[in-house]
Amino acid sequence: MKLTFGRPEEAGMSADRIRHLEKVVAGWVENKAAPAAAMLVARNGVIVSHEAFGPLTPEPGSPALAKDSIFPLASLSKPVTATCMMTLVEDGLLELTDSVSKYIPEFIGEGKDSIKIHHLLTHTAGMRDEDVHNHSLKEEERQAAIPEPEATQHPNIHKRLHRGYGAPLWKAPGTEMRYFNYGYLLLGELIRRLSGRSLHDYAAERIFEPLGMKDTFFVVPDDRFDRVVERDDQHYGGKWYSSPDKMRLPSAAGGLYSTVMDLAIYGQMFLNKGVYGDTRILSPLTVGEMVSNQIPGVPAARNDEVYVEASWGYGWNVRGPKRDDSGSLRTARAFDHGGAGGVRLLVEPEYGVLWVYLSIESTKLYTRNLFNNVVMSAITV
Repeated sequence: MKLTFGRPEEAGMSADRIRHLEKVVAGWVENKAAPAAAMLVARNGVIVSHEAFGPLTPEPGSPALAKDSIFPLASLSKPVTATCMMTLVEDGLLELTDSVSKYIPEFIGEGKDSIKIHHLLTHTAGMRDEDVHNHSLKEEERQAAIPEPEATQHPNIHKRLHRGYGAPLWKAPGTEMRYFNYGYLLLGELIRRLSGRSLHDYAAERIFEPLGMKDTFFVVPDDRFDRVVERDDQHYGGKWYSSPDKMRLPSAAGGLYSTVMDLAIYGQMFLNKGVYGDTRILSPLTVGEMVSNQIPGVPAARNDEVYVEASWGYGWNVRGPKRDDSGSLRTARAFDHGGAGGVRLLVEPEYGVLWVYLSIESTKLYTRNLFNNVVMSAITV
């Protein structure tokens, strides 16, 4: 099944509710709750809505946001990094129960040889980003020597990895989920070492180019810079992810850029159990493992919320029994991932639905969870 445009009724959805959804998003943009937003909704392979609202940049006289404008995905990069990892598993280059230190011997510290690759994928490594940050500062203060990066690694990511290799364990791996960005940088380094390719090139060759995701990059080409959404927000340090340095930083944890259409193709590939059209990226078994809860019985805490069952797959947030910020109208099989700034891709296999919502979100209203509820309310059969 490939995505095609059609009427909502063809997909078993209400045209009135889809129009209501579009009006709701347009209202968020008009009221500055989301200064800019692009969206795509599809069911059973039928695209029932594909719209964009607001300006491309905050400057006066900015061009309008286009349906193919490119957004920084922030942490929505992580499922793609996980997909790259699983292609290496399918190729027989590693096992998820292997210790991380088997492939990255610089990753040292008491008890850290018990951290397995699957712990990184599920954020259960027993490490915390704040501890990595503090350790890195100490390494910087003592001017610890850093070897020259190989040609396939970005110097800044190479530096961040090396300064964090010796960070301590927080608790035993596998006992609690704690969202761990540095863990995904480690996965990116594993991909680079095992494939012999940069993360940017490997993802393009194994995922983006075969699927026809022509506007998805870990390193944005210079000739696409003028299509990248810009957010001028001092909370994120000025231009946030739209500076040239950011657009050229291939972070496995948060460096991907894409469009709503490209992400919809990626999501449909998962709905199709690893294939899109004539192109197979993953086996059905691999997809099933990625979108299943891989940490049953493992708790998580975030801010003031405590989850008795964290429910996480390989790179994906799996709904399971928990209630989180991805919307109330979801089944237990739904899986998704979001990212800072207001982006999310959600797949609902029980109803054949996928949606992509890419916004430049303000603190006035958290719209991604509300978006999901309006989408799902449009289902009629």
